[in-house]
Amino acid sequence: MGLWSKVKNVFVSANDDETPQKATFTTRENTVYAPCSGVLVSIQEVHDEIISSGLFGEGYGILPVGLDCIYAPCDARVTATNVTNHSIGLTTESGIEILIHIGVDTVKMNGKGFKRFVHANDNVKAGTPLIAFDSLGIESAGYENVIVITVTNADKFSHIDLVGESGTLVGGRPLVKLGDPILHVSR
Repeated sequence: MGLWSKVKNVFVSANDDETPQKATFTTRENTVYAPCSGVLVSIQEVHDEIISSGLFGEGYGILPVGLDCIYAPCDARVTATNVTNHSIGLTTESGIEILIHIGVDTVKMNGKGFKRFVHANDNVKAGTPLIAFDSLGIESAGYENVIVITVTNADKFSHIDLVGESGTLVGGRPLVKLGDPILHVSR
C-alpha cells in the first residue's frame, strides 16, 4: 500500500457505505470556505455558458485535487438537493445562499458516481461531508471536472469579495485547501 493510500484511508473509509470523516477548520460569519482542495479558476473560465455568465451568482470554480468529496463550506441549512446528486444548495443563518455544482453537464450522468450524505433541511456545520464524487468517472464520461461554488443571491448584499488566494501557485493560479477562505460577503 502506497503512502497516498495510507493517508487517504485516514479520511475516507474503505467501506463505501460509510460517510467520510468530518473536516475541521476555523470559520467566521459571512465567510464561505473552500469545500474541497484544488486550483481556483474564475467563474468566467468554467466551460458552461450559464455558469460563466454569472447567472448562478458570484464565486469560483475549483479544479479538485485529492479526495473526491465536497464538504460544507460554512454552517448552513441544506436548502436544495437533487436526485442526480451533482449539486447542492445551502443557506446560512445570515441569509447567504450558496450553490455547489460538481462538474459541467454532469446532470447527464444520472447520479452515477455521486453519493450524497445529507438531505434537504438538514443543518450542517462547516466541514460536514456533503457529496462524494468520482473524478475519474466524470472525466471518463467526457465532462469537465470542476467544482463551482457561488453565492446565488449576491444582489442582496453590498459586496462579495473573492478572497481565494494562496502562497502556492499551480500554473499561476492559487492552490487552496479544504477550509481556506474564498468568499467574504458584506451587508
